Amino acid sequence: MNKTWIVRAAGLAEQAGPFFLGALAFTGVFARGLTNLSYGLLFLWALFILVRGKGAPPSPGPGQFPVSPWPPALFTAGLALFTLTWLASILAGGHYAAGFKCLGGRLYLLFLPYLAWLAFRRSPPALPRLKFLWALGLMVAAALTFREGDFRLLCLRAKAHLGIIDLGSVLGLMIPLMTGALLQALLAGRKTAGAFFGLALAAAGLALIQNCSRQTLLAAPILTLFMLWAYRRPLSRHRQKLMAGLLLALLAVGGAFFASGSAKRFTEMAGDTSISGGLLPNTSEKLRLAAWRQGWAVFQAHPFLGAGPGALPLVTGNPATGEDSMSHAHQAFIHVLAETGLAGFLGFMALHLAPLALIWPHRRSPDPETFFWVWAALAVNLQFIFNGLTDQVFGLKTFMYVYWLVTAAALWQVSGPGRNLNRPKEVPC
Repeated sequence: MNKTWIVRAAGLAEQAGPFFLGALAFTGVFARGLTNLSYGLLFLWALFILVRGKGAPPSPGPGQFPVSPWPPALFTAGLALFTLTWLASILAGGHYAAGFKCLGGRLYLLFLPYLAWLAFRRSPPALPRLKFLWALGLMVAAALTFREGDFRLLCLRAKAHLGIIDLGSVLGLMIPLMTGALLQALLAGRKTAGAFFGLALAAAGLALIQNCSRQTLLAAPILTLFMLWAYRRPLSRHRQKLMAGLLLALLAVGGAFFASGSAKRFTEMAGDTSISGGLLPNTSEKLRLAAWRQGWAVFQAHPFLGAGPGALPLVTGNPATGEDSMSHAHQAFIHVLAETGLAGFLGFMALHLAPLALIWPHRRSPDPETFFWVWAALAVNLQFIFNGLTDQVFGLKTFMYVYWLVTAAALWQVSGPGRNLNRPKEVPC
């Protein structure tokens, strides 16, 4: 009896990965603590699967490619180059404790595509469900931020009550993703799903107005247009409806933008001191510029292998002049250059470009699901660049969970078991 119970428990545990992956997606918009817990459980589940020897892929069906147990080799090669160059930087910099802690934190996040791959193989329906779980999470985030503003439309730098301090960055990823999901559903004639994603997009807009991150207020419209451009051919049959919908959305978002006081976030850049919170004129801009200069100076002093991962706070600042050390360079690319030099930057670029090289040829896939995930991956890469120009987002957990999960989904769609030897040649969508 006990043995039977153990066997059943082990069987249930094997199926838990897709659940943990779904919890990661759902909570990743509004609850940093719950998200980190979900990811940790997903990580432990993967170890359990591998120890039990259940990681081998199922036999391919008729007309299908054999399924690799892991993401494509090119992605692993990019990860290997990244790891080796950063190890070299740690050894050259000499700050071993900080270096290995920093690299370990990055690698912990970089396991996500492998963990997602195991979960998708256990339950392929887990992949399309991610869009719906993110949408539900956005609705929760909107409710939490609206509550923070006492149920008024205000620009108050809302973070949400459950610990997402990176809400603006996450919304920059979610808004184009929900736009693509909405377009995919409407073009397929799925009105209920379209209404659901439309509501999620409205929720994301409300959360953005409450959070009023300037970077996201600028990036979200650009990335929304990017997704519309991706779907331009199938949408050409619905020009009038599309233009009417865009006009209504523009009026609604524009009205909310000015009514909430979000416009004042931009007058801060010109020295407006009337913003709630009593910020000094140009304070955040001055801090960023100072951080960029410090980071660039460290790179110039250590151009080949950098000061070492995690070493920036240890090598910046000057007590004699009153200059404080900085935790990061407030810019992802300068930060990587400062800490790992040109060698580490090469590994960093290989890590991000390897999946793009695999995804890019499928940008005109006739399969709606593949088309969606490919363009979603391209959109989150653009947001990584936009956000990375003003903040150190590489290693930001909530941001990178979404980034790597979308990337893993796109890789699965273009090289996983859904690929069929007999499918038609890809044509423009």
